[in-house]
Amino acid sequence: MKQWEDAELIALVSESDAEAFTELYQRHWKYIYGIAYKKTGDKNDAFDITQNVFMEFYDKREMLEIHIPLKNYLRTAVIYKLSNYFRTRGFREKHYRNFQQFLEESGEKAEVFSALELQETELRFEEMVELIYKSIDEMPEKMKEIFLMSRSEQYSINEIAGKLNLSPQTVKNQISKALERIRREAKAHAVPAAYLLFLVWLTKS
Repeated sequence: MKQWEDAELIALVSESDAEAFTELYQRHWKYIYGIAYKKTGDKNDAFDITQNVFMEFYDKREMLEIHIPLKNYLRTAVIYKLSNYFRTRGFREKHYRNFQQFLEESGEKAEVFSALELQETELRFEEMVELIYKSIDEMPEKMKEIFLMSRSEQYSINEIAGKLNLSPQTVKNQISKALERIRREAKAHAVPAAYLLFLVWLTKS
C-alpha cells in the first residue's frame, strides 16, 4: 500500500477496505495503548481498551464523519473508554495515587474527588471533553503553553520552568489559573467538579 494520508485511509475504511484499516491500526495503536496503560497500569486492560477503540471505529466505519486529525479522534475515543472503565471498575490504590499526585501538582485538594460521585455522574462525555479543549484554546498564549506542557508527562514543573525561563512557582500559579478557568466554564454548564477534574486527569497524556 502506498503512503496514504489518514483521511484517505478513513475513506477506504468506510468502504470496508480491510487493508486500509490494518494500516491505520498499525499507525496509531501504540499511541492509544500508551494512554490506556498510563491510566490503568494494567497491560491486559490497556490492550483490551485499545482493541475496543479500534473495533468500535471499524463497526462505525460507514457512518464516520471525522473533521479533526484522526489521532485526536482516537484519543477522545480512548478517554471515553477509560472513563467507562473507571466508572464500572472503580479506582484501585494505584489509580488513587496517580490521581492524587495530579491534584497535588495542580494545587487541588485531594478530598474534592469522590469515587461515588464519579460512579453516579450521568455522562455528557463529548460535551465535557469539548468544554475542556475549548477552555484550553481560549487561554492566554503563555498560560496555554504552560498548561499544555503540563498535560504531558514528559515535563515536570521544574522542567517547564527551566525551558520557559520562569520560576517553578510561576508555573504552578499558571496551571492553577488555567484549571480555574476550566472550572468556571464547567460550572456554567453544571458539570460536577469531581468529574471535571477526573476528565482533566484522563486527558493528561
